[in-house]
Amino acid sequence: MRTTLWAAMMAVLTLGAATPELTADKWLQAPPGFDGRLSALHGKVVVLEFWATWCAPCVGAIPHMNRLAEEFRGQDVVFLAVTDDDAERLQPFLEKRPMDAAIAIDRSRKNWKTWDVPSIPHTVVIGKDGAIVGATDPEHVTSAVLRDVLNGGSPALPPKEGVPSDLDWDRNQVAWQDGIVPEMYCIIKPIQTTTSGTKTGKNRFTADGVPLSVLIQSAWQPGPFRTDLRLPDIGKFYRAAVQVPQNRKEQLWPYFRATLTAMFGFQARWEDQERDVFILRRVEGREPPAESQADQEIRMQLRGKITLHKQPVKELCDMLTNALNKPVLDQTALAGRYDFDLPYQPGQTEVILGALKDKGLEVTKEKRRIPILVVESEAR
Repeated sequence: MRTTLWAAMMAVLTLGAATPELTADKWLQAPPGFDGRLSALHGKVVVLEFWATWCAPCVGAIPHMNRLAEEFRGQDVVFLAVTDDDAERLQPFLEKRPMDAAIAIDRSRKNWKTWDVPSIPHTVVIGKDGAIVGATDPEHVTSAVLRDVLNGGSPALPPKEGVPSDLDWDRNQVAWQDGIVPEMYCIIKPIQTTTSGTKTGKNRFTADGVPLSVLIQSAWQPGPFRTDLRLPDIGKFYRAAVQVPQNRKEQLWPYFRATLTAMFGFQARWEDQERDVFILRRVEGREPPAESQADQEIRMQLRGKITLHKQPVKELCDMLTNALNKPVLDQTALAGRYDFDLPYQPGQTEVILGALKDKGLEVTKEKRRIPILVVESEAR
C-alpha cells in the first residue's frame, strides 16, 4: 500500500490560552541571553513560525518574515522559527537564504504535536501576556497585525481553512444505514481541508483535500509533468474514495476514470508532444552505483529527502521528476536494483545534482517527444 500524506491530523490551539514551552534539540542564531524558554520572553510579542527547507511555501514566506523582522527590529517583537531539518542541512541553506530569526531544530517534531500544527508553513502569534493571539498562514501576519498586538490588541487572524484530511474518510465518516458496506463504490465530493493526500491499495484508492488535477493524475497515472490540462480552473478541492471487489482489482482505475469523465465532462487521450526533459546518464569514467544489499524495499520522498532502497532506476527518475519539476528519462542502462539517499531543496537544484554526482550519475536538459495525457472538455 502506498500512502502520501503531508501532515498529521491535529486540532487548533485555543485562542487566549497560555503557550506551552518549546522543545529544541539545538538553537541556531539565538539572540544573546535567550535560553529557548518562551516564558523568558514574557512582555514581548513572539512570532513563532513552523517551517522546513523542503517545504516550498515555507521557503517562499521567508522574505515576508524577514521584512517584518527588519521593520520591528529594536522593538518588543521576537521572531522564532522551528524546523525538523538537521543542522547539516540548515547551514548551507541559510548561507543562501538567510532567515532573520532564532531557529530551533526539532528532529522528532515534538513541537508539532504540542502546538497542534496542522500543516506548514504555520505561524503562531503570541501576545505580551504569553497568551496565543492566533495561528494562521504567514502571509496573514502583517505590520498592522503586529502593531495591534504590541498595543495590547487581539486582531482576528484567519485560521487555516478546512478540517484535517482523513485518508480513510469513507470508512471513518460514512455510515451506511443498513450496516452493510458496498463491495464496489466511487464517491467524489468537494471539501476544504488543511492537509491533503492520497492512498492507494490493491483494490481501493482514497484522496482527501486534493484538486481535480491530482484525481486525474491518480486515475490515468501518466507520470509527473506529463499532463496537458485544457480544463477551466474549477478552484475546488475534493475527497474521493474508490473500491472494487478483491477479485476485480484490475477494474479499479478504469472504474475511477469512467466516473471522473462522467462527473466532470471531459475526455482524455494520449498525444506525443515535444517537452523540455532531463536525461539521466552515468558520469563517464565513474563506477556505476553498487547493486542494493538492503533487506527491505523502501520508496519514500519526505521532508527534503529521497530514500530508495532496493529500487530500479525508474523509481529514481520518478522521484527526480518531482524534485526537478520536469520529466526525467532513464538513459543509464542500469537494470538492477539500487539504494539512493538524496537530499533536495526547493529552488536549489544544485543540492540534488551534487548528490547524484556522488553516485556517478548526472542529468542533462534536452528536448524530447514524449507521451502526454491531454485532458480537455467534451465538445458541446
